[in-house]
Amino acid sequence: MQKNFLFRRTGVIVTLFALILGFACNISFASTPMQRELKVYVDDREVKFPDAKPYISEAGRTMVPIRAVAESFGAKVDWDAVLRKVTITYDDIEIEFLPDYVEDVMLVRSIEKNQRKTVQLDSKPVIRNDRTYLPYRAISEAFGYKVYWDEKEYKVIVDTKDRQPVFYINPGLSDNDYECIANYNTDFDNLAQVLKRTDVEIQLTDEMRESYLYRAKNYIENIIGNVDYSKEFEPEFPTAPFTPVMEEVYNDAVKNSIIREVKFIADPSDIEVLMIHPIENRPYKVMVLGRLEFIYHEASDEYLEKFGGKLKKGVRYSTKIAVTFELKPNDAGLGHAILDNTFEEIE
Repeated sequence: MQKNFLFRRTGVIVTLFALILGFACNISFASTPMQRELKVYVDDREVKFPDAKPYISEAGRTMVPIRAVAESFGAKVDWDAVLRKVTITYDDIEIEFLPDYVEDVMLVRSIEKNQRKTVQLDSKPVIRNDRTYLPYRAISEAFGYKVYWDEKEYKVIVDTKDRQPVFYINPGLSDNDYECIANYNTDFDNLAQVLKRTDVEIQLTDEMRESYLYRAKNYIENIIGNVDYSKEFEPEFPTAPFTPVMEEVYNDAVKNSIIREVKFIADPSDIEVLMIHPIENRPYKVMVLGRLEFIYHEASDEYLEKFGGKLKKGVRYSTKIAVTFELKPNDAGLGHAILDNTFEEIE
């Protein structure tokens, strides 16, 4: 009698335990979502990934095989096995990055224009099963495409219909003769610190400052700034190293019917030494910060339209500018101009 009671009691306990365990398992299975397939669309076309699928990394970044995505909108992808470097080219834009590089960056440059910038990636490139993956936004936005994430449909959408400029443009100078400050991922207040190779401590005399200021002003105004397409190109120094640059500016003016007048304004105190000569202990590379005023007396409608209606003939504008140059013996008098991302009308 007592044995039967114990067996019945034991049976009840086992049955209850089985029911509780089964209920817990059902909860566990119900709470685990099904693995959804991540999809990528270029406009209305789904990108097919025959051997390497997109995935979401542990850091929550959506990683996509770059070759499949890039080739889906017509880009060319090359892999240099020796340098372990990926190069992606589309239209005028070229992207380069090293998956094994210590920094998570890629270089974006314009093939036709003097424009380049370093783009910080929010996740390191990954090589899996001989396929290179990048965060989905990086490759598309580097070419000027807008990218969207559709949580409901669990898909990435690359919009190629409304392509945005990859680089800022500023009408203060001809397209091939400047970069915009956005390319350096900083502002003018911190530009010197970005460009300096090492800590530079050297005292500049007033004469040196005036000399550097004169050189910057001459380069901006007389070599790459002032231009008149209606006049013949007759250089004062035909064999000078800077004459080909002047001719290129003139040819651009003829192409776009440009008559442009510029004025470089700076103070001798706004000069930074970026590099010291390693042997002679003198300034080797300097930067002059200032302001550029400009006016277009003439320009083609097509050229004016590039700036979305913000640029008008006969109106004077202003923009920030930095001019860098190296101090070499028998120097050509050339430099490098960095303009602000924006310009404003002078009232």
